[in-house]
Amino acid sequence: PAPHTQVERVLAQADSWQFDTWRLRDVTHGHPLSALGFYLIQRAGLITNLKLKPAVLARLLRHIEAGYNDNPYHNATHAADVLQTLHVIIHGAQLHVHYLDQLGLLAAYFAAIVHDYGHPGLTNDFLVATSDPLAVRYNDKSPLENHHAAAAFSCMRRTGLDVLAPLTTDQKSTFRKQVIEMVLATDMKQHFSLLSHFSTVHRLASYNKPAARLLSLQMVIKAADLGHLGEGFEVHKRWLSSLEEEFFRQGDKERQLGIPISPLFDRAKQGVSKSQVGFYDFVALPLLHALCSAFPGTQPLMTCFMDNYHHYTADSHALAESRSFKMQAQQTPRQAAVAVQPSGT
Repeated sequence: PAPHTQVERVLAQADSWQFDTWRLRDVTHGHPLSALGFYLIQRAGLITNLKLKPAVLARLLRHIEAGYNDNPYHNATHAADVLQTLHVIIHGAQLHVHYLDQLGLLAAYFAAIVHDYGHPGLTNDFLVATSDPLAVRYNDKSPLENHHAAAAFSCMRRTGLDVLAPLTTDQKSTFRKQVIEMVLATDMKQHFSLLSHFSTVHRLASYNKPAARLLSLQMVIKAADLGHLGEGFEVHKRWLSSLEEEFFRQGDKERQLGIPISPLFDRAKQGVSKSQVGFYDFVALPLLHALCSAFPGTQPLMTCFMDNYHHYTADSHALAESRSFKMQAQQTPRQAAVAVQPSGT
């Protein structure tokens, strides 16, 4: 079939709870993020209803895609994967019907598109420990996430890339606030406080308040950032291997610098692929449970997560590794979660 037909066939599966973004990368010749981003934004009617210029949107998406580094994991393909998962969560939860206007939907898509923009393939802890310029600039507070958001908005200040030009000042302000808060929420150090807050808000059922709606979107992008945990098992394993290699590369740098090697980052020892049961138990499944409890339409994602979880629990070695992870998690919950969080660490 013609190349455009292959792309159309893959994009037609964008509403699926399991999606192979690697395949999209292949058929788009390395442009999965710009292809999927334009497709979803156009299909939702956002270009027409918000009076966006298609050519400007296309240029901006290509520019952002090119700004992702060629890391094993934190790359443009990962951003496309998070975008697709965020899309199905929003629609499964019916957020676009009950809680999001069109500007809010555009902001949610954009947050996913830029959430790891310019990622150096290193963790926040590494940047802080080495006094990296990003850590210095942002006073050691979520340097990666602050950089992703700031750099993305800087892009739109360039000639020919201001896709928000047709919007009012109030609309631009609303868009900017939502994108920033969603991107900052991907820092794993915010995980437990956000999850606890969301659980409280859910019990009060106060989603009609703007702050509660934003909190829901923060939970959505956090779940989407872990989306590979619910992909088909072979696709998931490919993502996990990529993450492990990226972690090992940082461990190599830490060894060269003579600083302590981060847990699971030493390629001479077992890596993140050996801690998955613990990560599911302690981080991923509680997050998904809270999301599904608030928005039952997202239950299919939990089912996908559980399918892969059962692959691991059937392995006695994986269970043994999980026990040690749980012991560490109980002693230092934040550090344990950060150690194996795929993004924003």
